[in-house]
Amino acid sequence: MAKIKAGGADHVVKKNKKGDVIVDHAASAKAGKYDKINLTKKAGAKTVKEGEKATKAWHKKNPHTKGKK
Repeated sequence: MAKIKAGGADHVVKKNKKGDVIVDHAASAKAGKYDKINLTKKAGAKTVKEGEKATKAWHKKNPHTKGKK
């Protein structure tokens, strides 16, 4: 399990019981609820380290723009 900060939000990257790499992060639109994204299916991550890299890369390509649309 790894706790990282990406895109200005805290993320937890871990493996589930099936062995898939999952990232949990707070979903601001859902007020306190967490989104779970399967990085094994979405990004091909096989290890927690690869999941961290994929999460950081995604946030680098897709920065949050607060108030600007």
